Amino acid sequence: MYNVVVNPIIKSSLYPTPVSYDDLAKIIEALPIEKRVVAYEFVMLTSNLCNKLVEDEILSKEIFCE
Repeated sequence: MYNVVVNPIIKSSLYPTPVSYDDLAKIIEALPIEKRVVAYEFVMLTSNLCNKLVEDEILSKEIFCE
């Protein structure tokens, strides 16, 4: 029997979920050029945080270590 793993990443219903990084990049590229650098920075910070949360909270669980 498996233990239920809870997703540690919060999902907001206030914003749509892009299907891919390419879709997200298209949204950022539509911004004025002076805002793109900050947008990309926050995307990468968020991506790194999500990766860490998955590593720490899900992939480190005993069920995945067998």
